[in-house]
Amino acid sequence: MPHRSEPDAEGSLWRDRDFRNYAFAQGISVTGSGVTTIGLSVLAVVELHASTFNVALIAFASKLPPLLLSLHAGVLADRRRKRPVIITCDLLCAAVLLTLPTAQILARITLIHLYAVAFTVAALQVVGSNASISYLPSLLGPGRIKDGNSKMGANNSLADLIGTNSGGVLVTALGAARAVTVDAASYLASALLLSRIKHREDPPPTRTAGTSHWAEIREGLTYTLHTPVVRSIVLSNTATSFVLAASSALWSLYLLRELHWTPTALGIVMGAGGVGGILGALVWQPLERRWGPGKVMLGALALNPLAQIPLVLVTPGLGGQIAIGSGMVIQTGAAVCHGGLQRAVRQELAPDHLQGRAQATGSWLAFSLRPFAALAAGALGTLLGLRPTLTLITVALVVPFLVLWNSPVRALGPAALVSLTPAEEPANP
Repeated sequence: MPHRSEPDAEGSLWRDRDFRNYAFAQGISVTGSGVTTIGLSVLAVVELHASTFNVALIAFASKLPPLLLSLHAGVLADRRRKRPVIITCDLLCAAVLLTLPTAQILARITLIHLYAVAFTVAALQVVGSNASISYLPSLLGPGRIKDGNSKMGANNSLADLIGTNSGGVLVTALGAARAVTVDAASYLASALLLSRIKHREDPPPTRTAGTSHWAEIREGLTYTLHTPVVRSIVLSNTATSFVLAASSALWSLYLLRELHWTPTALGIVMGAGGVGGILGALVWQPLERRWGPGKVMLGALALNPLAQIPLVLVTPGLGGQIAIGSGMVIQTGAAVCHGGLQRAVRQELAPDHLQGRAQATGSWLAFSLRPFAALAAGALGTLLGLRPTLTLITVALVVPFLVLWNSPVRALGPAALVSLTPAEEPANP
């Protein structure tokens, strides 16, 4: 277990130049991704007139890489210095995204091209994101992980708010394909900021002679599945990820086609979630200190289905947009609160030499079913209609709460992790 010390004074991380470069790089990248989220949706639904199932196939393509690559990304992160991996992925993402405006100038964009871009960018994000998350404990040092995750949650939520709100405006003003250029530029800026970090990573631990790639993957899986608190969190995350992947596969189509929203309205309402994300990032540390991680994570998961109810009840018009936007604020706030806390818990429990694989294994288990969720949502949306399918999805959001409720996490009170090790985790209540 890594050594833990008391965190530094509140706000001290923003005086750390390396952390600022890391945080701004992440924030700029998230801002650009918000533009692409709107841009790809408008390209598919409005410009290419994609069917319900074709829209679901784009979601499938973007959600398949975690299943294929997460475990291997974890081994890569533990074998290599992480910062060069992140920078390389940023540069490659920029190159891939620039193929969309280039294709529009030289010929025309096709659905096959959208599938390829969605898949490739998502694949690079799997590798880069895993390296980035597992790099944070090394960058901050002991005792500052929760503070760092809290600040990153607020930082990324603000960036998402800016990106999705500006995304609708940029898509309307520039056209969807040209607006994606903004995301490409954001990846280049991220790579530049990361290159300015002065912190020198320790070299990866020497591998035991004869240890294979698959043996290292198996070590990460064994740790995750045999550590009760970590296993419970990851299983709950898996259920959440599956249901939300099904929902996100149909969201844009439902709002643009059935509720007749404009791209600008879509960007503004989706961006409203960023406000909730900022609030969630600011409150989870004080809540965790008072109530403990178990109650806070359970409370956040309980809000998820309640916040999505407006989506399936409203009719077209401003009132519906306000109702859905309000639900987005609550749902995103709960997601950031839960996500930052569960990530900090898993980072604190993971041994240093397993940070990359521990994060990657959790991501693989949580995200591996997302492509199939997108396909299932597309099939159900075609057979039942969009609103009935989204109603079923909303009800299914109760499942992650039930998984975590019936787990050792419910017993985690304030300061529970100070002396907790994998062998000392509480039994099921």
